[in-house]
Amino acid sequence: MVYNFQYGILFCLFIQIQSILTFSTLFQRMLVDMMLEYQRLVPVIVAFIDRLLGCQKHHWLGERLLQTFDENLIPKVKMDYRLVSCFPIFDRIAENNTIPPSRLLELLTKFMVFLVEKHGPDTGLKSWSQGSKVLGVCRTMLMHHHSSRLFCRLSRLLAFSCLYFPDLEVRDNARIYLRMLICIPGKKLRDMLNLWEQFLGISPSPHSSSFFNIQSPRTSHDLKKLRNVSSYVHLERVIPLLVRQSWSLSLSTFGVGNNKPDYLQGITDSELMESEERDIDGSTDIQILETERVGQPQEPLRVMDSKISEILGTLRRHFSCIPDYRHMPGLKVKIFCTLRFESEPFNRVWGVDSPASGMDGVDTLPAMYATVLNFSSSAPYGSIASYHIPFLLGEPPRNGHVSGESMPLDIVPVNSGPGEQERFRAPVTIELEPREPTPGLLDVSIQTNSENGQIIRAQLHGISVGIEDMFLRAIVPPDTPVEAMPGYYSNLFTALWEACGTPSNTGRETFPLKGGKGIAAISGTRSVKLLEVPATSLIRATERYLAPFVVSVIGEPLVNIVKNSGIIRDVSWKDVASDSSPDASTSESGFDGGPLHLTYFAAGEDESESLVSTSKKTMGCFHILIFLPPRFHLLFQLEVCDISTLVQIRTDHWPCLAYIDDYLEALYLA
Repeated sequence: MVYNFQYGILFCLFIQIQSILTFSTLFQRMLVDMMLEYQRLVPVIVAFIDRLLGCQKHHWLGERLLQTFDENLIPKVKMDYRLVSCFPIFDRIAENNTIPPSRLLELLTKFMVFLVEKHGPDTGLKSWSQGSKVLGVCRTMLMHHHSSRLFCRLSRLLAFSCLYFPDLEVRDNARIYLRMLICIPGKKLRDMLNLWEQFLGISPSPHSSSFFNIQSPRTSHDLKKLRNVSSYVHLERVIPLLVRQSWSLSLSTFGVGNNKPDYLQGITDSELMESEERDIDGSTDIQILETERVGQPQEPLRVMDSKISEILGTLRRHFSCIPDYRHMPGLKVKIFCTLRFESEPFNRVWGVDSPASGMDGVDTLPAMYATVLNFSSSAPYGSIASYHIPFLLGEPPRNGHVSGESMPLDIVPVNSGPGEQERFRAPVTIELEPREPTPGLLDVSIQTNSENGQIIRAQLHGISVGIEDMFLRAIVPPDTPVEAMPGYYSNLFTALWEACGTPSNTGRETFPLKGGKGIAAISGTRSVKLLEVPATSLIRATERYLAPFVVSVIGEPLVNIVKNSGIIRDVSWKDVASDSSPDASTSESGFDGGPLHLTYFAAGEDESESLVSTSKKTMGCFHILIFLPPRFHLLFQLEVCDISTLVQIRTDHWPCLAYIDDYLEALYLA
């Protein structure tokens, strides 16, 4: 009876207020106090506000009331489960883009924290219901406010819900909203939230928070459309290859056994090695291990001096940091690419409706949603993970221009940057786990969704993988101080150079890998190449492409030039040119020396003067150490002279030499 009397008084007041042009401060405060005390009055007040907002003459009165509720009601509400009764008012506040959303977002964040703290065995359904209503208010804000006004506070609210809210459905929906807020600009985001109106031609509840009241997407089976997708959807490398390898070396085992040859496998289980040795020792027949060569004499007993002992210690420490990919995750090689697509052919082929003529900026461009890129290869790259791109805008027509001044104040799409073109390119990182350092080709397939609900599945042009993609820095033991890293790399280069140069240095020594099960041995190969290129060009190319792998710079002239440029840093500097060769004392005569220069004398020319004018002094040496996953190495010693450079190459994976010649020519002679 008391409530009916209060309802009657309230309706009488409302009828009189409709004829008044302004609200008194006292009456507005009275409405706030009544809602705080009697939550059952909230639907009546909401209905009255809807009538004011629906009237063109009194629309401003409804907005004024909502502003009052935002300023006076939100700070006074009590944080308990009854707060949900005020959500109809909160929905109206969220719909009004003239009211800053900061107060409401702070209140909703506190309420979500309250729901998480009070959650228990008896509150499961209540937590789901009220958490869903909070997300419904968030959706209303996304529909009526620019993303830039909401981003900071709303992203914190959604991130908290993703991590800590007890209900799985609420967490998933919050994660979807958060991804949309981060990746999709405002107009496109509002179109996505209103998809059911475009598809079904009906008007759902304006305060629904469900994602699943739209029709199922349609998969396209038009082969003509799918065949030409690669002509306007492009996946491209960020850094082009120096050498685009059109072939790769593949050696057959000629049917001898089922195991891979040693130069491919490179890793053996320590238990298997011990059992093989026991079998050989206990057999009366002569047996040859797979790693032995036919006719190779038995290795004599070696006397290990301090130098060899130091080399083996350095190598054991290094190999103990290399993971055995058979028993644990191996080393990854990353290839950075970008994905883009052209707007005009995309609209023409997939029938995306042209936007209204009054729209500007990114709203006029098509978009691809929930794109998945899948990769495969016949090369030994292991399992390649797919890459997901939530949202991507199409590139504007070449004769058109998307003006930055006309763009709405929304969050810029994926990978915004200072360059205008960066807004229409999505970064893609392809991670490979090579079983062998070899070039190859990645096959790329795409699955994406257009704005009109069509699912597109097609093949894109492949991505070439070059030998330079396999170049990694050697792993540093975790206990090595930062200031000691240059010395460690220099010592490691010297140890590997010795091990790959003379078999007697390490013999049949094996080195345990990280994980304790696998062991590896070094079987070195060496080569040499003369580059007729000026020293300045060679130094510039080395600094541009190989700076991360330089471990030592030797020789005073070369050290001065490289130090002054400032590109190569944190390496071992040696001014004494006599130290240029790590194995100068043991190298064969003439092989490890500098390049040979022949001088010709014209008739009547003084030989002594000509020698002075044409002599070319050695400036110094670069020592370059490159790690090739899963466990191999490539070493360069560049003996730099004025007009030519001698490159000595050593490696423990001889098949890679098939690609190095083309790489060096493209690097220094192109």
